[in-house]
Amino acid sequence: MLNAMRDGAKSGVLKFFLLGLLVLAAGGLVLTDVGGFFRGGVSATDVAKGKGFTIDARQFDRTVRRTLSQQGISPQQAYQFGLVDQILNREIQMRMLSREAESYGLRVGDETVLKQLAELTETLVANGGRKKDALQQVLRSQGISEDEFIETIRGEIRNNLFSSALTAGSTTISDATARDLYQFENETRDIQYFTLTNASVKGIEQPTDMQLEKYYETIKNQFLIPERRSVTIATLKPEALEDVVKIEDSDVRDVYDDNIKQYERPEQRTVRQAILSNADEAEKVVAQINKGKSVESAVKSVTGSKDGYLGENDFSKNGLLEEVAAPVFDGKKGDLIGPVETALGFHVIQLRNIKEAGVESFDSVKAAIKKELLAQRMESEMLDTANMVDDRLASGEELEPIVADVGLTTETFSNFSMGGTNTKDKDLFKSYENDRSEVLAVAFETDQGEASPVMELDDGRFITIRVNEIVERSYEPFTDVKKTVKSQWLDTQREAANNFRVTEAMEKIIAGASFKDVAKEYGARITTKKKLGRYDEVKAPLDAKALRALFKTDIGKSISERNAEGYVIATATSAKLPDASKAKADDIEKIKTQYQSAMGQDILTQYVNSLSGKYKVRINKRLLNQMYGTAPAAGN
Repeated sequence: MLNAMRDGAKSGVLKFFLLGLLVLAAGGLVLTDVGGFFRGGVSATDVAKGKGFTIDARQFDRTVRRTLSQQGISPQQAYQFGLVDQILNREIQMRMLSREAESYGLRVGDETVLKQLAELTETLVANGGRKKDALQQVLRSQGISEDEFIETIRGEIRNNLFSSALTAGSTTISDATARDLYQFENETRDIQYFTLTNASVKGIEQPTDMQLEKYYETIKNQFLIPERRSVTIATLKPEALEDVVKIEDSDVRDVYDDNIKQYERPEQRTVRQAILSNADEAEKVVAQINKGKSVESAVKSVTGSKDGYLGENDFSKNGLLEEVAAPVFDGKKGDLIGPVETALGFHVIQLRNIKEAGVESFDSVKAAIKKELLAQRMESEMLDTANMVDDRLASGEELEPIVADVGLTTETFSNFSMGGTNTKDKDLFKSYENDRSEVLAVAFETDQGEASPVMELDDGRFITIRVNEIVERSYEPFTDVKKTVKSQWLDTQREAANNFRVTEAMEKIIAGASFKDVAKEYGARITTKKKLGRYDEVKAPLDAKALRALFKTDIGKSISERNAEGYVIATATSAKLPDASKAKADDIEKIKTQYQSAMGQDILTQYVNSLSGKYKVRINKRLLNQMYGTAPAAGN
């Protein structure tokens, strides 16, 4: 059925949905590390593993780069910000939910997927998209196959159905509760606050060199210079063997004769086809064709666009949707068929030609057979040559004579870190995009002066990596960073002294001293804010965390919250609740919808949390560091 769907719909209807999936993938960046997954204990080639599923490095790297491709951020930067961990967490959650859905017998059939695609077709047309050729263009740009795309759709449907079943019927909010929540959401408070900054602390003694050297040892990792390597990559490409592999016409003929059944052609129909969104449009197209217009012209005349016209194509019977196949193969040359309704819309089909079953002639398939035979022999010759290179390297032979004998190409990469970037943060391994994690892992596992075993790349090339130089990881010397160390030491001392002041001030307030008197004692100025809402945007020195604390605290009680410059000490002096009886019905409904959604998400999160133990999820942090890690001191 999916083959029929792809043939009948010309595959181009899916672009909009794929872009939607990419948005969902980016949306996954806000998820948290449920279940505390980030532990260890996975194989060297998998970034994650759980009961019944694995996520291998190459697959995950494609997901990361696809997700970040339109975000303007590199994988290394995303890893520093924790986004790569969150993408991985989303992938783990999806697989656990899929496994659970399957364990409960939830299956998504082809017909359900087909219906989803039909809806997406309408969305695409409504947004000016072209059905024809769109899928292949999008798949190429995103680096995934049709099968991967179809299974992504199936998985999304299955997971959504399962998630909906988990939360169904458990999130009802009563009117009375909604009114209480309305008051909670719209409460306002008057507040007072003052700040005690670290910079305002006086009298910090200057440190001795001995103190600074001891402190330097405790923060040494800040000044880490990562290990860097320089390598030569020797590559075996098919071009090096073009003169070795020859295909004779007799070889091609032998393949044709030995596989003659493969060249039997089933009965086919040549049709011009259009798919319209409703029956009325389809009938109008039929009427115009009957008056002499072409299918393409009729579609444009009725709809104002050619997008509904799918062109002229040859189909075997099993290449068409069932509803369409029967009338097309029962028809005669020249017949106009339709409208025929399917899940994709209303089909209008003009039967242009009937091609009887037969056998393709040798001359018509000769070029294709020769091309395939050449590819097979080239693959075999590539493998034999790669094994020969591997044997010569294993025997201790130097790389240069092998390069000269075989015709390998070489490229040198200098002074890069485990993330694949040089000291200027330039990515040196863009040309190895699909294999970068494996290439970098081998580069950092091979000893200096040694060449790695030959490895095959995703595109069929073979490479060996010789490590030319290793610069071991080190630390910037104390004398070079003494000024920075001293500045941090003084900041730490001021922060400690300020922490003591804040504790002392809060104890005085709790003991009964007035807020005003305590502020005056520490030389601080009180600021007043009126009618602050629970979710208002506030400016420094207040922040969202302090505002939340003020709304959780009783009126008249004080709180202290750390901020970028030190601490803010604040108190809520009064509170006002709105009259819920005067709330608009729309506002109450909005509250219900908001909290019902939040409760459903909370149920789902708790359920996913419970799965982490069941599926024994493990994360390969070492491999993630190799793939995306950067060093804060010296760049990557």
